[in-house]
Amino acid sequence: MADERCDHGLIVGQCGHCKPVPRGLTASVWTTRGGSVFHRSVACEALADGQARAARFGRQVHEPTRVALADAMAQGRGACIPCFPAYRPTSTTKPCLVRVDAQWLRGLLTEWRRGADGRWSGVVSYVAHGEQVTVLKDQDDLRPAS
Repeated sequence: MADERCDHGLIVGQCGHCKPVPRGLTASVWTTRGGSVFHRSVACEALADGQARAARFGRQVHEPTRVALADAMAQGRGACIPCFPAYRPTSTTKPCLVRVDAQWLRGLLTEWRRGADGRWSGVVSYVAHGEQVTVLKDQDDLRPAS
């Protein structure tokens, strides 16, 4: 028995355009040519901050474009944390607070690592100054989200 194929020629359930949208995301999203994440709305503050930051540094600012979620993910883009607070890329991803420049920002903790000194660090993603970043932060710079 042959595998059933979708209209895109792929096996049903494996096609990014035909399979169900992951929990916490939407079927269509907004991207900019110079950005690295996708947004729920063109009214996203993080999107506006990112464009303002690009302009401040003399980079070209691109208009947001509505695209299919599957296309944005195929380009390697991640979900904007403020736009999609309920989305977890993996079942082990946890919401957290991250200390950045004496402020506590919302973020996502994806992995814990124990250093040779016995201290724990977490791999976290958060938005700061209009950019979504993923870094390794010391245990003292992380808190559970309330």
